[in-house]
Amino acid sequence: MAAAALLRQHDSPTDEQINSFITNICRCGTYPRVRAAIHKAAAKMRAAQGSPDPQSPRDPHLGSGVEWKDTEQIYESAYARLERPADEFVKETGDARKLIEQAGDAVIEARYLTPLCEHAPMEPLNGTALVTDDRVEIWHPLAMASQALVIAQEETGVAPENIEFHLPLVGGSFGRRVGGDDVRMVLAVAKKFPGTPIHVIWSREETFRQGRYRDLQAARLVAALGADGLPKALIAHVAGHDPVTHGLDDGPYVNSCIPNARVETSNVPMHILTGQFRGPGYNSQCFIIESFIDECAVRAGIDPLEYRLRILSKWPDPGWQGCLREVAARAGWGRKLPPRHAQGLAVGNWGMSGGPREGTTAVAIATVEVTEAGDIVVHALDLAFDCGQILNADAVRAQLQGSMIFGLNVCLNEELNVENGRIVEGNFDRYPMLRIADMPRQINVHMGALTGHSRYGGTGEVAVGVVGPAVANAIFRATGKRIRTMPFRRANLRFIA
Repeated sequence: MAAAALLRQHDSPTDEQINSFITNICRCGTYPRVRAAIHKAAAKMRAAQGSPDPQSPRDPHLGSGVEWKDTEQIYESAYARLERPADEFVKETGDARKLIEQAGDAVIEARYLTPLCEHAPMEPLNGTALVTDDRVEIWHPLAMASQALVIAQEETGVAPENIEFHLPLVGGSFGRRVGGDDVRMVLAVAKKFPGTPIHVIWSREETFRQGRYRDLQAARLVAALGADGLPKALIAHVAGHDPVTHGLDDGPYVNSCIPNARVETSNVPMHILTGQFRGPGYNSQCFIIESFIDECAVRAGIDPLEYRLRILSKWPDPGWQGCLREVAARAGWGRKLPPRHAQGLAVGNWGMSGGPREGTTAVAIATVEVTEAGDIVVHALDLAFDCGQILNADAVRAQLQGSMIFGLNVCLNEELNVENGRIVEGNFDRYPMLRIADMPRQINVHMGALTGHSRYGGTGEVAVGVVGPAVANAIFRATGKRIRTMPFRRANLRFIA
């Protein structure tokens, strides 16, 4: 909302103007990315010259929804977009395209896809507001209070000093309550009954079908392997609705560890509203890049742990190798396991912006069994991390355990489908969630990789990214079948003698 107010006053804002308006950035983003997004929005507004956007959710007509008949059509369109030249490049070092063209048989290529997902908090959207001519009082489980204050001013015209918020610490958000559309709706209804406290609650079906979902992302990765088996060139093309590449363009692979790298994106216009989802962009891109690095290790005939240690030996942040070694030792990497059991690993970082000693680095190892019937059983999740320093070990452990479970459900179960332009799933009968009986018997957080660096990185998002690829890589080692799309429950892993 602050960004909208800024653009109403300045159609070509400077960085200084952006900083003065956007005073409270969510920890799910960073100032450079927020500035870039506002500059991009300003450019689009100037180009439109006041003409209506046919994709806008405010458009009273059906818009592009009639174009998207079902889920498969959307997936096919995203994959097809990967086969055409990209709209723009995000990052480039060296000459990856030339080296890949010259690499011959040393080229490896794969496509991946992550679907739309609902946040599915236990508490459906709701809020209570009391609106009078000169005062507003709101009881609401907010994610961003400063944004909600701006919304309350816009909706009611009441001065900010006469607006009071009560923040109940219940319900869960996972990114859903960041946009403030729920606050706006509560206030819009309460204004119709001035002087009376009004409680507005969405049904579960309304919560599901009026979401701001996790973005659908498709990606095509191509790499050329050198004589040592390590990637010497990489091109990553990501397609989605305004695709977000956190976890890919800001990571060490494309910021020196692979000397020739190019990250590019293409837009696939959609009518479905998306938004923040625990670890935005990263929750998809970590699965994509860590699955691909594992495929490169298999092609090179090198152990996946050793492969990553070799690549990351060039990265001037000891936390990455420290996390790999710590979790490998704790989880017993390389030990003999029963048939159709295997371990997989993945490394990622949430909160960095392309440099060492930033954000929080984590490595997950998943110990997985795939039964003869094709069922996936995750017996253990082990995680080592480096956020620099910590203040409260119990709180950090709880954050990491919760995000490990969150990431496990995302990769195993979660997918929203579209039929006749509308979201199909409306409740948990069609949107499966992990139950207590489905939990890994061991969920272990290991503190031994903390470097003691001066930063205090966040711990609420990082595990969401690494669990999915760790499980997928374990499934491959157990069955020989590579999973490149979520959710994994849709994969045919049945054993045929």
